Amino acid sequence: MTELLAKADIEAAVRVLRSGQLGGPDHPEVRRFESALAQQSGVPHAVAVGSGTAAIHCALIALGIGPGDEVIVPAHTFIATATPVLMTGATPVVVDIDDSTYCIDPPAVHSAVSSRTRAIIAVHINGHPALVDQLPQDVPLISDACQAHGARLFGQHVGAMGVASAFSFWQDKLITAAGEGGAVLTSDDSIADRIRLIRSHAMEQIPSSPDFHHVTLGYNYRLTGVQAAVGHSQLSRLEDSVRERRARALRLAELLTEVPGIKPPIEREGAQHAFWKFVVEVEAERFEGGRAGLMMALAEFGVRTAPRYPVPLTRQPVLGGGNARLMSCPRAESLADRLLTIPLPAEAGTIDGLADLVKKAADAQRR
Repeated sequence: MTELLAKADIEAAVRVLRSGQLGGPDHPEVRRFESALAQQSGVPHAVAVGSGTAAIHCALIALGIGPGDEVIVPAHTFIATATPVLMTGATPVVVDIDDSTYCIDPPAVHSAVSSRTRAIIAVHINGHPALVDQLPQDVPLISDACQAHGARLFGQHVGAMGVASAFSFWQDKLITAAGEGGAVLTSDDSIADRIRLIRSHAMEQIPSSPDFHHVTLGYNYRLTGVQAAVGHSQLSRLEDSVRERRARALRLAELLTEVPGIKPPIEREGAQHAFWKFVVEVEAERFEGGRAGLMMALAEFGVRTAPRYPVPLTRQPVLGGGNARLMSCPRAESLADRLLTIPLPAEAGTIDGLADLVKKAADAQRR
């Protein structure tokens, strides 16, 4: 899914462009995409919006979160997990992560809950489902599934977890809606209705009038017909894509267990990891130059890698100055210097060769 658009995706976009009907929240392609998303996750409602960030923001608004409230988020994630909390006027509470899945740490969440806690945002990081079954059950859960298309936990789709789940269709995700887009999935009728209202300027038709008025603060968070058509086309291939991706990732993880100093990603019992990113933990002290030295060696063997979230939320300037409540996050701080993303080849036949290159680079750089 992360490669170039397929012929069917391009044809879907062209079909909408030729129709001359391009936008609007009630566009037939938007409604069709929403219906398919909801059906795939097993929930009644999917509301398409302009981005994953917008999806989280809308979910928070629908829960009535605002100034004086707190929302718990993990330290190891993209900034857009936390900034929508700031956008509502509430306070992000940044907690530590589990050191095996890199998802939000349930004991840290329990310790951070206060009288002001109104929600928890659990990120299914890299495609691995968060440990939602161990989180407080009396606090509303927003499932940040922006990285986890096709992931499941104990058979439940991540889109069905919590009071609402947020998806992103940015250009490098397992599903893209022509480069950008998002959606909120929920089983709550009132949440869905609220998000449908605010995503398009909170515009309602005045009774017995052709005119509209704006009943509350709304936003331009709409998805276009072209984006929805491309997203729907890609969604039809998601299950096959994730199945093939998992096979490649699990094979690579198996081979890398034999490389000293590199810990491949795990899959918790009961979890179906989507492997949007294949992230390994590097024992930096075992390599000349640490993680950076290993990255240079890998580059010499033609393997382009990247550090994974090297600046945790605890050190992000936007969350400083009292904008957030920052808990102690030693695991997130330590892993910031140890996690490395290895690109997953599109072809199964190249996995063994990639593993061999990683082993050679590690051997060349090992102290």
